Amino acid sequence: MSDYSMLKVLSLTVVLAFFSTPGIGQFFLNGDAKQFNDSCYQLTDEGLFKVGSIWNPEKIDLSQSFEVLIKLYFGCNNADGADGIVFGFQPVSTSIGVPGEGIGFAGVQPSIGIEFDTWQNTNLNDPPYDHIAIISSGNNNHGSFSNLAGPVQASPSNANIEDCRYHDVRVSWDATEKKLEVAFDCVERVSYSGDIVADYLQGDPLVYWGFTSATGGSANVHRVCFSYTSFLDKQPDVIMCPGGQVQLLVKGGISYKWTPTIGLNNPNIPNPIASPSQSTTYLAEINDDCGFTFYNEVKVEIAGDSVFFDLGPDTSFCVGDTFQLDATTPTAIYSWSNGSDQAILPAIYPGLYEVTVTRTDTFCTAIDWVTLSMISPPSVNLGQDVQICLSDTMTLSLPLIAADYEWSTGDTTSSILVTKEGTYGVIARNNCGLDKDQIKVSMVDCDAIFFPNAFSPNDDGINDTWFPIIANSSDLIIEEIYIFDRWGNLLLSLKNILPNGHNPGWDGRWKGQKLPPATYVWLAYTKNNRGERFKKSGSLTLTR
Repeated sequence: MSDYSMLKVLSLTVVLAFFSTPGIGQFFLNGDAKQFNDSCYQLTDEGLFKVGSIWNPEKIDLSQSFEVLIKLYFGCNNADGADGIVFGFQPVSTSIGVPGEGIGFAGVQPSIGIEFDTWQNTNLNDPPYDHIAIISSGNNNHGSFSNLAGPVQASPSNANIEDCRYHDVRVSWDATEKKLEVAFDCVERVSYSGDIVADYLQGDPLVYWGFTSATGGSANVHRVCFSYTSFLDKQPDVIMCPGGQVQLLVKGGISYKWTPTIGLNNPNIPNPIASPSQSTTYLAEINDDCGFTFYNEVKVEIAGDSVFFDLGPDTSFCVGDTFQLDATTPTAIYSWSNGSDQAILPAIYPGLYEVTVTRTDTFCTAIDWVTLSMISPPSVNLGQDVQICLSDTMTLSLPLIAADYEWSTGDTTSSILVTKEGTYGVIARNNCGLDKDQIKVSMVDCDAIFFPNAFSPNDDGINDTWFPIIANSSDLIIEEIYIFDRWGNLLLSLKNILPNGHNPGWDGRWKGQKLPPATYVWLAYTKNNRGERFKKSGSLTLTR
């Protein structure tokens, strides 16, 4: 590590770190390691002299081939960042080794480790770039016989991998060819051919697997995220009851191809439904985002008695009701997606319900699922009674709900067009109930305006002012009014007049003087809400 001399100070820390605690999920967590989402673990934070590891408690068999697709994060500190991550295999325990330059793996033996080292330790013959090497016996000195392959520059394009990025890593073990390969950012970087079980694991193919990391006088955040592993994600073979169906599932790719296609609802998705009529072995060809191809095989064996249950098609039920899902099968156990283990599930919420039924006499399995939606009784509201203009129409519309409609007009659609006044009613029905409403529609002449033909401005408080009158609520605008005497003299000009006396009209004066009783002429321009402009004129009599 960046400061190997401080390892003695850490001896007590290392001893305590051997105490393992089960992680949230499938790993034992040691030291500073923690899980921070469903598929990602942080091995160390950015603190100095940290050490952490995760080990799966279930041993794997290296006599079988495997594929591992992960994303590794080495932090953001370059010049003063350290130390790296090791992906290791060992038969001893689910604990950790020496921190610092040991990257939490030093001293673990027998073992095989894939080292991703971000610090140059010249005493360990490290190169000046961030590198990958395959090591054995917990010894990461690249000048020793324990160094099996590498070191090589980790990134195919950059000497630094402490760049605040997650890097794609693929580790493949071909048990037949006895070849271990490591790809980094979609490019193969290092490989080793040889019998690692016989030569470096004391002939024992059963090993624990996990990831270790450490910091020292320099530090970085170290994380590992899982995309796919043969150990955890390979679907086991299944025994399916005749006439049943099971769901296959693989992951880690961006495209999928299942063969044979017989009995599959879709051979190009990661999770097809399989319902073969005879025992079939399905092979999934998986292509990841690096363009690598790997395979997953699952055998669906047909055995036992036929399936005796069917949840039926997707359906709906009413709010407040309970929908009984019945998977009853002779001599069976049940596993519902909501955790129930009963044959009959009373559903009170909408959603997807899935059940796995296993016959206890033949141990065959079948699954079924159904999507339930919830229907509320109809609710209709036509609003308040309304007035519209004689030349206008209006649409009465209800929400597009699953209902049957019956209007007082005889229409059965969700909306109707109103062209005349009257009372309009509607009844909406569905399987959960009905609701009804009605509305009164009145029609008025929105273009009608009354100009009085006489007024008496004698200050008695009665009919002292002349102004236009609109008898209904309307958007009619009176833009201009002009008043003339019988010789054509303009006596008054008004703009944007409010009707019904809401602003001053004409008080029978001209230039402040009362005009004598006589007949006068008016001219007005009006505009309706449709933008249509009208010219109106007439006479009025002034009396005193």
